Amino acid sequence: MDYFNIIETFLTSLTSIVVALIGVGYFRRINENKLKNKSKNKLIDQINKDEIIHLSIREIRRKLNCDRICIWQFHNGGSFYTETPVQKMSITYERCSDGLEKNGPKNQNVLVSNLNGYVKQIIEGTMFYADVNDMNDIGLRSLAHSSGTRSHCAIPLYDLESKLIGILGCDWVFSNVPKDFMKKDKDFNDKFINLLKEDCKSLSDYL
Repeated sequence: MDYFNIIETFLTSLTSIVVALIGVGYFRRINENKLKNKSKNKLIDQINKDEIIHLSIREIRRKLNCDRICIWQFHNGGSFYTETPVQKMSITYERCSDGLEKNGPKNQNVLVSNLNGYVKQIIEGTMFYADVNDMNDIGLRSLAHSSGTRSHCAIPLYDLESKLIGILGCDWVFSNVPKDFMKKDKDFNDKFINLLKEDCKSLSDYL
């Protein structure tokens, strides 16, 4: 009798273990599916945001008749030995006229310290050149020439907390720039930049 009780107890325990393992596996699969769905939903959300940004900069490019328009975004790039964050910037969105080479692939993880003068002028609202030969910074002028750029302007992109998160830049390579852009008059320049900022007002919501 004791022998049968032992077998019965053993089988009961074994059944409980099997049921428990099946239950664990079932709930694990549910959690995995939830994580997959969450990841998929995030990806879909990002794709939708990317499409909105691409459509927006496409319309701005057409409106300004520029040949290249791109968005630089600031990001972290590791740390120095002093544990100070490495500040970097990369071109994350770009649209170009047919036949024009994109700058995005060769402008990834660029140290912000290498473009301090450029970023400073953008923040000050003075990165506005109908003729890039007027640029005082020889490095920036050479960089513009290497891309075939004849005219260039760029504005800062801020988030809701007024934190600088990106830059929107426009290049004219072989297309004609807007007439107002050709006038070396600060009032015209300010008006042009304000119109550009107005067009970009909603962009920061998607970056």
